[in-house]
Amino acid sequence: MVRRTKEQAEATREQLLDAAETLFCEKGVASTTLDLIARAAGVTRGAVYWHFKNKAEIFEAVCDRATSPMETMLDTLAADPGEDPLGALERQARDILMMVATDTRMRSVLEILFRGFDGGAEFAEYLAREEENKRRCRCQIESVLKVAIARGQVSPKLDAADGAIALTAFVGGIMHDWVTDADYDLARLAPWLTEIFFRGLRHS
Repeated sequence: MVRRTKEQAEATREQLLDAAETLFCEKGVASTTLDLIARAAGVTRGAVYWHFKNKAEIFEAVCDRATSPMETMLDTLAADPGEDPLGALERQARDILMMVATDTRMRSVLEILFRGFDGGAEFAEYLAREEENKRRCRCQIESVLKVAIARGQVSPKLDAADGAIALTAFVGGIMHDWVTDADYDLARLAPWLTEIFFRGLRHS
């Protein structure tokens, strides 16, 4: 019975996140209320508060559900860059772009974030955490590039911090461009785009 109750609670949570994701895309974050989310999910408002304390917490969970695979990939690489750190970083950049191109949930969340996020003051803590996550991401990429430099894969003249800025701007810029104006086949171009970028980093 306890397991069944836990499974039902998890199913309800997923229903709420699915409903919130759809409404955030259709109406915008500011115009989406907890009542609308509850009705779209087919649950009571009390069920919403059982899982989340406010709309900002729901929004964060919606975003984390879509983007956590990318963060996990980078955490794993930074912990162990392996024998081919630059190659691993290139594959990861390509895989992230492929994920954006093929994962409808990730695209929905990126659309919410890129098309004028209008959450308001209640989202200040979330936005601050996101800025910290971006800094952490750059630091992790920098650490991988330092290993690549030490292994002779990248010129020692490259500043690893600058390389991390360039890579995050490259991947983030493509993501933003494609999500807001998807007039090309990103899945087809992702391998070529990343190959061109990393070709410029490789130490001949």
